[in-house]
Amino acid sequence: MNASDWTYSTITTVIAFIGILLNLILIVPNVWRARSLTPSSLLIVCLCCSDTLLLSNCLSLAATHLRRGDLEYNPIICQIHGFLITFCSLLSLGLCTGLTLFRYIIIVRKTPVLLQCAHAYLAGSAAFCALIAGLPFICNAGERIYIMAQTHMNCTVAWSNTDTTSRVISWICMSIIIIPVSCMGFAYTQIYSEVSKVFGAFRKSFAVAGDNLSGDQQRGSKTTNPDSNHQGGYHPSKISTNPENFRKPSFDEKAQRPPKMLNKRKRTEEEAKQMALLMQSIAIVGLFLIGWTPYLSMGLYEIVTGTKVHPDFEFAAEMFASMNNSLNPVVAMVFDDKIRGNVVQFFSCAEE
Repeated sequence: MNASDWTYSTITTVIAFIGILLNLILIVPNVWRARSLTPSSLLIVCLCCSDTLLLSNCLSLAATHLRRGDLEYNPIICQIHGFLITFCSLLSLGLCTGLTLFRYIIIVRKTPVLLQCAHAYLAGSAAFCALIAGLPFICNAGERIYIMAQTHMNCTVAWSNTDTTSRVISWICMSIIIIPVSCMGFAYTQIYSEVSKVFGAFRKSFAVAGDNLSGDQQRGSKTTNPDSNHQGGYHPSKISTNPENFRKPSFDEKAQRPPKMLNKRKRTEEEAKQMALLMQSIAIVGLFLIGWTPYLSMGLYEIVTGTKVHPDFEFAAEMFASMNNSLNPVVAMVFDDKIRGNVVQFFSCAEE
């Protein structure tokens, strides 16, 4: 191993180890409460499980290189790693697509998503991704397609292979990546349009409610004008000092008085909740796109040209993807109250 190999292995080991710890912090407290999670939260926990498996593959490869001091690796083991890495990568994309789909159904179609739908989506996505990742073995081309990358930090698809089988499988994988990404762009455009309409209606209703409320106050102030009271034969000395005249408003009167304020509060809370869920989906999907765009560009370049990119660029693309896998649990705990609450509760009980 030369200096660059040691650097690649060390950086990969550190990032993968930190990423696995962050994902486990989210997974362990929430996996036992999976039935209480919302469909979107369940997809996020499964996404972190997929990221953990992917990072574990990278960690095992890099740690093996560091322990042995060489880059030799069994080709059969490399094919297993290639299958798992491809499966986890496609599954992560599928789960991000599911998050987008659920937000689209809820916000645009105004249809609730049941937990059973999330279970069915998870099972279908896992089966489909396993089928695609297993295509090289089905075509008896696993040894040609799943090879060690130039950086020796993972076993991946040989995008630059020019034989027919490799090109067909490579284009199938690339299509599976590009099509959902395009659909996510369309979905978020529709979601943004719908959310803008709803929030605009909320703001208008608040303005109308505020105008009505101020009008009522003005009419009330006119009826209690001291000058008009004197003109109507009202004398301050005739005010009754009986405490019953100064009784507190009854519960029914209180209930009748603030419906506009309660309405406003409910709408504000619902607006904040929907915005938080939307921001969570956008953050996770956006992080996925940022993390995997360099690797996607690299694969597309190698498929089209039939040549490999520079190892440094390949390593940078791999680290972008690893950083995405490491940061997903952080984003989830920032935006998802249910997931964050389970984590806090778990560690609070552990300390006690």
